[in-house]
Amino acid sequence: MKRIHITAFLIVVTVLMVTFFVRDWLVFYQCGAVEQCLVDASNYQNIAKFAVTAIVTVIVFFIGRNAICARDRRFLQAAFVMALCADFCLKILHNYSHFLDHRSDYTLLGICFFMVVQALLIYRHTRTDDHETNSPWILCIPFGVMFLANALHLFRIFEGPTVPIVATYGAFLICSLVVACKVPKKGYFPEKNAKNIKRGMILFFCCDACVGLSLATGDDHSVQEVVATVANNFVWYFYTPALILLALSGYRRKA
Repeated sequence: MKRIHITAFLIVVTVLMVTFFVRDWLVFYQCGAVEQCLVDASNYQNIAKFAVTAIVTVIVFFIGRNAICARDRRFLQAAFVMALCADFCLKILHNYSHFLDHRSDYTLLGICFFMVVQALLIYRHTRTDDHETNSPWILCIPFGVMFLANALHLFRIFEGPTVPIVATYGAFLICSLVVACKVPKKGYFPEKNAKNIKRGMILFFCCDACVGLSLATGDDHSVQEVVATVANNFVWYFYTPALILLALSGYRRKA
């Protein structure tokens, strides 16, 4: 029954992905790179994309006794809860809430949640046994970048918090990618799970690379803005399979 439920969830996610991907390009064809037009025509995409994260999070909470171990399940579930919070900030609050004066505040909050996601994944993917409690040394790198970036911010090298937050998240993401690529060689995770982890994080990195390009919007509707819009349309093309692969990496092969 669990296999049937998971298959049904994955079918729904696939259908949502296909529909919002097609809809993204249809809106781009209709609006060009006019930001307000894109925002006004993206209600379905915003809700469908958040629904994808919610459904894949449910899949992670279905793991139960099919987990590699209880501790691995808890790490993965915590990471997906944080990802759900991040996407709630980025897709729902950012687009529909007026609680804060600037929508960019929700973007920065979402990035902070994703920092926690990557930190949890780094903890998960560096383990070599079920009871390991040591903190991975590689976390010193993003925390070092965080300290340096915020120190520069205090000295007014950066006017706002955007650069320190983005720089810190970039460090978390790169470290998480490096760790994930080494998982198959460590031998702790079953071979199929290890491959899912590696592929999932590569897709996650591609997703965030597109996010970086999508933030490069200009004040006018120039070529720069077109590139940013196109990159934004590919974010969830990578992010959705990344979520699926990471979620399935928590199941033993027999699940």
